Amino acid sequence: MTTFMADYRPIFMVVTVGLLGSAFYLTYRRRPTSASTDEAARAPITRATRLNRIMLWTVTVVALVFLFCPQTVMSLFTTTEETADEFTVEMTRTVIQIEGMT
Repeated sequence: MTTFMADYRPIFMVVTVGLLGSAFYLTYRRRPTSASTDEAARAPITRATRLNRIMLWTVTVVALVFLFCPQTVMSLFTTTEETADEFTVEMTRTVIQIEGMT
């Protein structure tokens, strides 16, 4: 079973890789400083920078899993057709009644 979104998968892959590449560039680029020596030119790694790098690598791993193992990820979020059919038949109408309210 294919969906119409499967047609756009290559575009999403290129956009994802492009955004991750720009995020890595912005995170790991050398920042300009007023110091002239190489030792002084290294900016200290702050707590925020460290958190940004951890989050970037986490998002990268999740994106790569989604890119290269789509069937495995899909099987985690879908149910079998029999279970889905039973669930939707039972959920055709929901009535909520609260006593004392009009």
